Amino acid sequence: MAASPSGGDESVEIFVTGRICLFGEHSDWAGGYRRFNSEVVPGCALVCGTDQGLYARARKTSGNTRVLRYTSSDDQSIELDLDDTTNLRQVAQSSSIFAYIAGCVLELGKHFRVGGAEIVNYKSDLPIKKGLSSSAAICVLIVRSLNMLYDLKLTVHGEMDIAYRGEIQTPSRCGRMDQCVAFGRAVTKMTFDSDLLSTESVRAASNIYMVVVDLCSKKDTKEILKCLNEAYPFPRRDVDKALHSLLGEINQEMCQEAQEILGDRDERKAAERLGQAMCKAQARWDEIAVPLCPHELKAPSLHRLLEFPALQRHITGGKGVGSQGDGSAQLVCKSEADQEEVMKIVKSMAMEPLKLTIPKQKAVRTAIVPVAGACSGMWPATKCVGPWLFPVRKHRMVKPAIAWLCEELVDAGIERILLVVNHTTEVEMTKLFKQREEVSILDGVGQHAEGYDEVLLAIGEKITFVRQEKPSGISDALVLCEQEVDGEAFLLAWGDHFCRSTSPENLSCVGQLLRAFTGRSVVGMHCVDKDGLHGTSVYACKEPPTPLPPPLGPRDVTAAAPALWPLSRLAEKPTREFADEHLVTPQLPAGNYLASFGHYILTFSTFRALRSNKGGHFTHILDELRLSEGVDGVLIEGERWDLGNMQTYIQCLQAQAQDDQAPSKRSGSR
Repeated sequence: MAASPSGGDESVEIFVTGRICLFGEHSDWAGGYRRFNSEVVPGCALVCGTDQGLYARARKTSGNTRVLRYTSSDDQSIELDLDDTTNLRQVAQSSSIFAYIAGCVLELGKHFRVGGAEIVNYKSDLPIKKGLSSSAAICVLIVRSLNMLYDLKLTVHGEMDIAYRGEIQTPSRCGRMDQCVAFGRAVTKMTFDSDLLSTESVRAASNIYMVVVDLCSKKDTKEILKCLNEAYPFPRRDVDKALHSLLGEINQEMCQEAQEILGDRDERKAAERLGQAMCKAQARWDEIAVPLCPHELKAPSLHRLLEFPALQRHITGGKGVGSQGDGSAQLVCKSEADQEEVMKIVKSMAMEPLKLTIPKQKAVRTAIVPVAGACSGMWPATKCVGPWLFPVRKHRMVKPAIAWLCEELVDAGIERILLVVNHTTEVEMTKLFKQREEVSILDGVGQHAEGYDEVLLAIGEKITFVRQEKPSGISDALVLCEQEVDGEAFLLAWGDHFCRSTSPENLSCVGQLLRAFTGRSVVGMHCVDKDGLHGTSVYACKEPPTPLPPPLGPRDVTAAAPALWPLSRLAEKPTREFADEHLVTPQLPAGNYLASFGHYILTFSTFRALRSNKGGHFTHILDELRLSEGVDGVLIEGERWDLGNMQTYIQCLQAQAQDDQAPSKRSGSR
């Protein structure tokens, strides 16, 4: 095991997984042929990070020299002068494991000038040269280390692109699929359209237990690729046309089916269906692809494994992986206990198994809360303190509004809170959430306050600061968070609002929104009259749910999920005349409109909309999402107040005072 970095600045911890292709092997390079033949169907693959990976610590080095020092987990090391491009090219073209490092710093140097760094890969449990993209993991590790150390503001896609271009400067000829190791253990859907790569996070609704098997046999990947590439870009024979179909529309259908299977909440059923889908995919591969390269793709060792009698009681199916042939395989196990048995059986067959668990993922793990903007509504008071720190009393305890919100987020299951801060608010949030209060102060306020200080510190462990130096708007704040969101859907809430639930189930406003999320962007809504149109986003829905859900209609105690309103129009701060003409929703009481509650769950596609609509208002970004993939609304049973407005802040304090006096008497949604 390698030694840790010594001395210098504070180090950062990094973990990069390997990757396995669940479905869609070979479609990455096939989709690339759309550059020459537009009739080639875009490639599609479902890939998953492995349980194993590379563990590293990285730190900046002191002094003016630009030297990268890298130490591998087996204590091999190299020093690379970042200014010596001739030597970097020589190392990149060598057969050394360090070629990937040199290639990546060469590529990074085309775009950024970074200082020296020391990267120590102190542990690695990722097998090398086993089809698990270990070389891509090294490339992403290098790029991510320098990105984090020097705040290059590269997105995950940016890291992937530089890592890919760095690796192809070496004798290795990886595909773009390999770089998905940058997304971690999550399942990712990748689409390959000519030179364009797009990705989508796929949520697994239940744990899937698998075993990846090194067949300990021989295959010639270059020969397989040579044979299959002869069918591209223009098919000449019937077998070529069949391969185009297999890697095109058939593959797209299989990936779509697998994505739907992963959303099944029944663990046993999901495993059964996924195994069957893999068996079907392998059968189609054997039927169509094997005739193009039979000497490599008949794969007797692979089929011996898939058909081995002792395995059948423990697995639901499986298939080859990577380039296919007798390289590696993946097996879907019926349960975690069956996974253990499969490991033993595979070892008895003189093959090498690795565990792979696709983890059940919460629908939303990350929340973004902006607390860096200018607050003109109560200026100049907000020069001293932002409305997110305004005190609000609830349950006879006075806390800053941001503390109430972060508590609610954590209680609802949010794992990470990204606070978008400027220099001043970072100091304020650090004091609130990350610094223990002075003992003398705690002694003066009582034991209950001392206990709450521990609560704040626990919340602080889930908080990451994202710096927005200038108040450039919510769109800019979101763009800054893209890398931290890591390809997943996220929750957005305003730090200067205060909300409270009126749900009979006592489900928080955040909890109500999370329960409504099905994979498509969803916005929290409440009803307002014409006087409430000013200063808010207003939505319209042509086909509201029937009957109307609470608080507008009766409660259906048998409903498994909240009713969703597919939004048909969005407008920011509309006039009454515009609202009457364009924003009327059928079945709502006359003069009532659907307005933003200030809580949103947005898919990762939001960042694509932000890039194509630079400088656009947040409502315009939502509207672009609505047009491209649809946006739903859900009525929140609760009240909310904008604390950046003096009138509503006073209303909030009055409502909370009344609530403390008579907790059973709550008014309806405002």
